[in-house]
Amino acid sequence: MSAQKTTGSRLSRNGIFRLVDIEVPILDDANPPIPEGYIPHQYLDTDLVVRIPQLWDDAAQAGEFNIVEIVWSRSGGEGVPPFKERWDGPITKPFPFSVTVPRDYLENDGTVRLAYRITDETGIPTTSDFRTLVIDRTPPNNNVTPPTPAFPVGTIDEDYAARHRTVDLVLSAYLGRRAYDRVYYYISDQSPPPDSAPSGYVEFPDENSPLVIPILVDLFRLYRNGTQYVHLRLQDRSGNRGPRSDQSPVEVRLKEAPSDLKPLVIPAMASGLINRHDARIGVVANVQYDNWNARDLVTIRWGSTLLDAQEVTEMPFGAGIPWSKLIAMGMGFAEGSATYTITRYGSNTPTLPSPPTLIRWDFRVAGQDHINAPALLNLDLPTVTVFGEGSKTDNHIDIRDKDQRVYASVLLYHQPRDGEVLELFWGGFPSMDKPVASYIVDTGSGDAEGVRVTFSDIPWQVIVDAGNDEKLRVYYSTFNGVNEQLSNFTEVMVDVVPPQVLRRVEFPSANSNMFIGCDANPAMWDHIPVQILPETVFRKDDDLVVEWQGYEEFAGGGQAITSTADTLTHRLTEEEAKKGYTFEQRNYDEKIKPIKSPDPQSPGSSVSVIYTLWRKNRVIGSSRLRYAKIDRKRVGNIYCGPNGDGPED
Repeated sequence: MSAQKTTGSRLSRNGIFRLVDIEVPILDDANPPIPEGYIPHQYLDTDLVVRIPQLWDDAAQAGEFNIVEIVWSRSGGEGVPPFKERWDGPITKPFPFSVTVPRDYLENDGTVRLAYRITDETGIPTTSDFRTLVIDRTPPNNNVTPPTPAFPVGTIDEDYAARHRTVDLVLSAYLGRRAYDRVYYYISDQSPPPDSAPSGYVEFPDENSPLVIPILVDLFRLYRNGTQYVHLRLQDRSGNRGPRSDQSPVEVRLKEAPSDLKPLVIPAMASGLINRHDARIGVVANVQYDNWNARDLVTIRWGSTLLDAQEVTEMPFGAGIPWSKLIAMGMGFAEGSATYTITRYGSNTPTLPSPPTLIRWDFRVAGQDHINAPALLNLDLPTVTVFGEGSKTDNHIDIRDKDQRVYASVLLYHQPRDGEVLELFWGGFPSMDKPVASYIVDTGSGDAEGVRVTFSDIPWQVIVDAGNDEKLRVYYSTFNGVNEQLSNFTEVMVDVVPPQVLRRVEFPSANSNMFIGCDANPAMWDHIPVQILPETVFRKDDDLVVEWQGYEEFAGGGQAITSTADTLTHRLTEEEAKKGYTFEQRNYDEKIKPIKSPDPQSPGSSVSVIYTLWRKNRVIGSSRLRYAKIDRKRVGNIYCGPNGDGPED
């Protein structure tokens, strides 16, 4: 039978039985299979297992028998079979049936013809088709030092590199050459060379092809300029590798390649663990090496995951590690190492990897994960329900709940675990500032997915301090000791604080009778100050809104002068919340000067001022109204103004 025969490809009939081809697992089950029959050298010092795939047709029945033997033929003679047994019918052996060929049969190099033979009780034999095995323990060149390779050039420089992509070494013929021999080559800038992995290899599929070994020029860039060396080792189809050749020298004068690759510096590892917060910020691996060029490509191996190449634009260079790569080896808790290689633009040959950097990660969360991970907000988490035992209405809190329990509850998420913490937040979504209640998972008490659990009570003062809100956002976070998640909010109607009555404004430039006249300080045509006195309810970032309105008569009498209506706003700083704030009405021409009475006998015109305190979209309180007399008229039909006294224009 041909050495190229595919196992089990057909039935043979060389006698009275139809037999399927014998199998050799170490050849047939290899990936890819080894059809040439060469037994890998690592199996030559152990017993060889062969298989009879299936029971043959017309096998011995009751009262009959078959003789089963393995045929091991060398140099035309079969010799003593490695296996021979009588099987009485009916045959119940398990198939495929494995037979062990003792190691002694593999001792000597040569070609073996392998089959199995079935002989019935009448003595008529049937033999399966033979397949060829090759036993080879001797490396190429009879395990003698191979010839020294010859360089085609004495110096490899940039001029040579511009004209040649490879340096083609030539190897002289050697003894025992066979198809599929390999030549491994090793580059070094040291003599003698250190023990190292090969720089590459060439496989020759037939015995007559020229022994030319093309080595990429760029591989020589990986070593120091000056004298470099190449030596070879031969390996045959069975995997027997011979001794190394003598070194062949060559001068190298190339542009320096990337070198001295420093270990990756990963700021996210400063805490000893990369988590989801780091991922949201962006995990960066800082790359640094000598002799960098623009358009160098860095390829990072993150654990067992190879990242896409990134173009180096500066040194050091921060290479981003995307979320898909961070989780490629699982959510953790786990650890590995990260390295990188550099490939020069125009080359396909990367450097050797950098020294490894430890990476450790844990991206697990309390609760089910979500499609937008690692985003903090997880819309798949159940939302809370808020309840007050006074108002007795879901997600509605009012004054009836004072001195009663107010709490939130939620259906537990997927696979809750002991010790996980839920924290509740009252307003300010999604700031997660100052939790107001909490819950700790305790599976021993019955906590499980879908079970409703209750947060600790929400303090009444928290509710009052936050104030009224038609759509107060209440939400919670989950925490497993490493990573947080945030639920979506529930809108809660809160009506617990009546709007406060705040003190009236002051007019610092008015006299004791609340008159602002021609002699006011500052002059009204410069500005009229409106002072807001501090209140205990003032908070940083509250908004003051002043409403200004002029009237024809004193104390708001007569007609409102609509053109003088004005709104002044200001957001309080922390200091102003403590000390108050003074507005300045500076629009003299439009908001002050028109405030006068059309009646010459009128005692005077006036302005009213009221202000409202807002906290976000809620009214906290309003002041009472205050009037001030605006009087620019002197004796006769004379008015004061920025240009002195005179008739009104």
